Amino acid sequence: MALRARLLVHGNVQGVNYRWLVQEAAKSLGVRGWVRNLDGGDVEILCESDTEKAYREFLKTIEIKDKMRRVERIEILEFSKNAEPEFKYFAIEYR
Repeated sequence: MALRARLLVHGNVQGVNYRWLVQEAAKSLGVRGWVRNLDGGDVEILCESDTEKAYREFLKTIEIKDKMRRVERIEILEFSKNAEPEFKYFAIEYR
């Protein structure tokens, strides 16, 4: 079983390489799923992890506030601790 969450990231997170940073964080922590830009300026993330520790570290890592990127809020839209694993890697999705 996997821990799975669908997240909505609000702030200055488009056009600033945020998705790439999210992908790198996911890869380094063994988190799987995808990230994509949404119309309106937010970013959506669907992630799954084998451990709660990796998930929490992922959340901490993607809460970026630097000169270019400013995450104002990460909204948890869906959350499950007993999801069937669905992904093998973490990807950037383009719509």
